[in-house]
Amino acid sequence: MNFFSIKEFFYKLNTIGFILLLMPLMVFVFLYFRALATDPAIGDERQLNALLMILTAVVIVDLTIVHWLWWVKMNRLKRLPELARKMDGYFRMVIVKNAAYALSALMMALGFFMTESMYFTGMFLLLALTLIMQWPRPASFCDHLGLRGSERDLVINNRDLYRKPPTA
Repeated sequence: MNFFSIKEFFYKLNTIGFILLLMPLMVFVFLYFRALATDPAIGDERQLNALLMILTAVVIVDLTIVHWLWWVKMNRLKRLPELARKMDGYFRMVIVKNAAYALSALMMALGFFMTESMYFTGMFLLLALTLIMQWPRPASFCDHLGLRGSERDLVINNRDLYRKPPTA
């Protein structure tokens, strides 16, 4: 993706992040009100516990794989010489990580709809809060990619590369 400025980079990143955060929240609210009007599909305690364990295991495996890929990709991106290529790779990885959290939260919302169990609500809130705590900021961008000196100053202060003004 091409970014014309660092400010635009974080604007696009935050916009997509908000969409990925609000989508599961809207689905959860919709399913919550639907659950009030219907009986739960799974009422047996053993089935509820089995579903809870299965969905929790799927979420843990999914997020573990995503965080392992994050770690591998960040190590590769640190070695790139150009800030623009680092920004492109970081953008993609943040979207993948946020999408994985959104998918996990959607699974918990579906689990709540099927069982009306507060455990799924708690897991949903935990995933949403974890996503918010990992929100990309200029300082975390610099820390993840190990930026130092002038590159760090450009990102932290939302400055762009110096461009020679056009002559008349």
